[in-house]
Amino acid sequence: MEFTGLSLSFILSALMLLNKRSNVEANLVRLPESCRMAGTVASCQGKRLDHVPVNLPMRIENLLLNENIIRAIKNESLSVYKRLHTLNLSGNQIEVIESGAFDCNTNLEDLNLKNNRIDLTYSETYLALRTLPGLRRLDLSENRLSEDATSYLVQNLTTLEYLSLSRNFIMRLEPSTLGGLVHLRELILEYNYIYEIESGTFEGLRRLTRLNLAHNHIPCIVDFSLYQVKTLNISHNVVELFLARENEIEYQLETLDLTYNKLLFFPLLPKRNKLQLLLLADNEMSFYGDLINDSSTEVQFIQIVGNVTNITTVKLWDEVTSISLPELKVLDMSRNLFRYLPERFLRGMTTLSALQLSQNCLKTFYLMEDDPLSFQVMDLSQNQLLSLNFSVNRMEKLNYFNISFNKLESVPSDLFTKMPQIVTVDLSYNNVSICAYPSEYKERTLNGSCVRLANIKTLKHLSLASCALVTVPAKAFVGSPLTHLDLSSNFGIRLKASTFQDVSKSLQFLFLRNNGLTSSQLDIGLQVPFRHLSSLDLYGNVLSCLHPTLKTFPLKWLDLRKNQLSTLQQDVLQSLLHNLQTIFLSGNAFDCCQLNWWSPLINAKSLIIPDRSKITCNGSIRLDNINRVSDFTKFHCRADNIVLKYFLLLLPTFMFILTVSMIVFLSLNSKLLPKYVKAKCKIGVEY
Repeated sequence: MEFTGLSLSFILSALMLLNKRSNVEANLVRLPESCRMAGTVASCQGKRLDHVPVNLPMRIENLLLNENIIRAIKNESLSVYKRLHTLNLSGNQIEVIESGAFDCNTNLEDLNLKNNRIDLTYSETYLALRTLPGLRRLDLSENRLSEDATSYLVQNLTTLEYLSLSRNFIMRLEPSTLGGLVHLRELILEYNYIYEIESGTFEGLRRLTRLNLAHNHIPCIVDFSLYQVKTLNISHNVVELFLARENEIEYQLETLDLTYNKLLFFPLLPKRNKLQLLLLADNEMSFYGDLINDSSTEVQFIQIVGNVTNITTVKLWDEVTSISLPELKVLDMSRNLFRYLPERFLRGMTTLSALQLSQNCLKTFYLMEDDPLSFQVMDLSQNQLLSLNFSVNRMEKLNYFNISFNKLESVPSDLFTKMPQIVTVDLSYNNVSICAYPSEYKERTLNGSCVRLANIKTLKHLSLASCALVTVPAKAFVGSPLTHLDLSSNFGIRLKASTFQDVSKSLQFLFLRNNGLTSSQLDIGLQVPFRHLSSLDLYGNVLSCLHPTLKTFPLKWLDLRKNQLSTLQQDVLQSLLHNLQTIFLSGNAFDCCQLNWWSPLINAKSLIIPDRSKITCNGSIRLDNINRVSDFTKFHCRADNIVLKYFLLLLPTFMFILTVSMIVFLSLNSKLLPKYVKAKCKIGVEY
């Protein structure tokens, strides 16, 4: 019995000890209230922590401490998290990272220190970074680092593959700035103050494939020789010249972004290249061959490096016309000063699929049979084109063609019949006319006075806005399965019953804004059964009512702004509300006394009225909410109606009584009557 009692006592004590130990362990792994665990990821961001939590599970591999108020990473702060792979400390106030802070984190590969104050003690941070043998990604952006501090921090971080130094105070780059980064693949230096890059700065980065120098103050690139780089971004600088080193080495460059610079000439690219994307928009480029007699005029560029002076001689006009870009797919030269393209300019671009030339000064554009015909996108909008000369039989792949905002008075009548895959055509803001089919086609297309838009089997999007159209000929769109049609800003256009007849089964979006259409004129044009019309734009016309024709349309989007509507017909509105999702109504003179339509409109659950706060009725009373139309206004409408009714009823009686009273009064007073008559007739009295 004694043995049994001792055994039970021992077992009970052991259980109590185990329970106490389990409670201690549970307390050790209990997460702080501000952190969340998901697998091996601990999320503690944006919780106003002022230190690294020490009671997180030791197994964590990703620790997210960004957007807190941590000021220092001390030697023991991370020592317990030996499996740490990713550490995000961005958006804190870190001024100090002690030299032994990462001694126990030998597995750390991704370190984010963005938006801190590492610049204050960068020499100690340098010692801490040296203890990370596997560091691959490092973000030091937004730390106010100068070029000297940068050079000190990243020197010989041989394992780095990604380095971001954006939004710092770097002004110059030289070979020593990035020395020893032999495995670096991506370097981001955007949003600094770089105005000078010494020759050889990047030559030690043999594996660099992505380089971002955007948003700096770089004035020119005159000896580009980064053979291995695939993506180069120098946008938003002040580059006036881009010259690649002349040799037979094959460059790996695939994407070159020089947008938003001050380029004067088309860049002189490597002879052997793999360029696929060339972005040159928003510069000051032009071709000058037509301004000089000698087309082989040479220009010399002088480069001084130390005591060595190099003179590069370039034939600017000859070079650009013989350039070879056999793999180029996209060429964007929008928003420049081009007046023309050299005759052989496109011939070396055999795989070009997108040509962007909008907002230039082009007066002519030629496309010959021996030019590349693999275009899918061609944008010639906002130029000064008077005519187009497409001496080609077929453009097999073109599906988007924009020549809006030019000075075209005619285009080749058969232009779009040469485009078997064309989907989108924008002819807006030109003075072009449309051919009727087939009666006028043979007569008028011979002299190119109209463009044929019938039987274009793939055409779905067509814009003819502001083309001075008076009418649309019968069967103009027959055989073309249009889904989007824009006839806006053709003021005074006359719609006919046949205008939309051939596209009534396919049309989904119809734009008729700013055409001066009345309700009756609109009714004539819409007397067809639109089966799929979901969007109708009637902005800026003179509509006085909603015609019953609209009841049959499955509209989801309707714009009625800036018309002359005083009310909305209840029956039309109720039918529209079955499908309608968005309606615009502001800019009309709605009658405050006829607002029966407003309540059903605002109570429709699925309906959105984006301009609701701008809708008013007579007297500039806003209809943002029906309750905001005051009780006084409602009473005033009723009172005015009653007073007017009784006034009109009593007016004849009142006038009759007044007339009889005057006659009786004057008859009873015999002396007054002759004087009154004489005064009125102005006849003298004899005595």
